[in-house]
Amino acid sequence: MSDKLIPFGNDGILKQPGDKLSAEKTSSGLEVLKINTAEIKESAVRYPSTGTIVQTKVIKGNK
Repeated sequence: MSDKLIPFGNDGILKQPGDKLSAEKTSSGLEVLKINTAEIKESAVRYPSTGTIVQTKVIKGNK
């Protein structure tokens, strides 16, 4: 297995303590993927009736 397939470590999604990755299939059939780190908050929702995927991404900036 390649290290690049694992979302951990220096080059992966989860880099720092507190970073989160979650996936859920709701009772209505929505497929939801969420990533939350110190730098970004990102989600993707797939709607089963159309197959449409809606992605949102927030990049946190310095104050």
